[in-house]
Amino acid sequence: MDPRYYRCNSSTAIEEMWGANGDRLMGPNGAAGAPWGRCDRDYPRAAIVSPYKFKTAQEHYEALLAETRKRGGPTQHTYATVPGEWTGRYMHPGLTPGNAYWYRMRHNQVPTILSLLTPEYQKRMVQQEFHEGNTNAAQWPSQYCWPEGFMRRWHEFATWEWDITVTPSLVQILAGVARNFITNIHIGREFKLDGAVPRLGADVPRWYGETIGFWDHDTLITWTSNIQGWTVHGAFEYSNKMQTIEIYSPNHDANGKFIGLNHEAIFYDAEALAVPIRIVRNYVKTSGYEQGDPYVFIDCIQTIFPVNGRMSPVVPGSVIEYRVPDMFGRPWAQIWEQYFEKGMQKPADEDIFSFK
Repeated sequence: MDPRYYRCNSSTAIEEMWGANGDRLMGPNGAAGAPWGRCDRDYPRAAIVSPYKFKTAQEHYEALLAETRKRGGPTQHTYATVPGEWTGRYMHPGLTPGNAYWYRMRHNQVPTILSLLTPEYQKRMVQQEFHEGNTNAAQWPSQYCWPEGFMRRWHEFATWEWDITVTPSLVQILAGVARNFITNIHIGREFKLDGAVPRLGADVPRWYGETIGFWDHDTLITWTSNIQGWTVHGAFEYSNKMQTIEIYSPNHDANGKFIGLNHEAIFYDAEALAVPIRIVRNYVKTSGYEQGDPYVFIDCIQTIFPVNGRMSPVVPGSVIEYRVPDMFGRPWAQIWEQYFEKGMQKPADEDIFSFK
């Protein structure tokens, strides 16, 4: 938890030391000569932790729904009343001016992020930082055409423009870069509560979860559950218990013209997160669908493989030895343990029967 262990760098700074974004910062001695960050700079923990009293997404959603009902809602929109001005294309949120939300991981001391996690997930993040900074063996899901996962929606480079389509019964958000991100918000539906987590369909986790929602006039409130646990490079792993409450509210200019959406997301994960956390960002609408290029559907074709544990381009016609990963067993960690952790001793788990 000492910032000096990470040389006061953010997790993004650590993963880019070896030239991930073009500039190699490591000296000739590798990690031993890694540059330092600013130990006095950080994104404050208090600005990351959710300001709300709720302990679960269900509690939060039900409270917002009850509040809306007191005002006579939820609003039952028709095609004549639904806020159709929302439909259209929005600027890449990572490039929107003033949108420096903390999940970009560029201004966060690693220990601050660790303080948000449970002990097991702290260990997992430290394992990632060690291999990205010390062994130079980053395992980014997108480079292998692995699934991107739910939390990747908030990473600065995972998506570009956002296409939003609004109907009375369904709101769809479509975006992508390495993969297609599709969020279908089912208006007015209710989750089944008889499985491992609340869900709409079968009791099987989904990469982007399942989402229900309701309208409070022109504000859309959603609850996402049944998410497949995964990871995001530069960030932290999350579990199958991850759930979110997301609030989409319209932004207007001084003349009352609709210019985009404010998107507030609160994350609940009883397994991975020590406390609920929050991300707030804005989407600036750029156009309707009447102009511009159509959405390009993405089909990721793998050309990079983990050869001897390191990402390596493989040209067509090559023959390599390849171990099929267990996609539900932390495949990134499997690679680290096989190639770089032989002889290393993992931290011992807490002995719950110890009287010390």
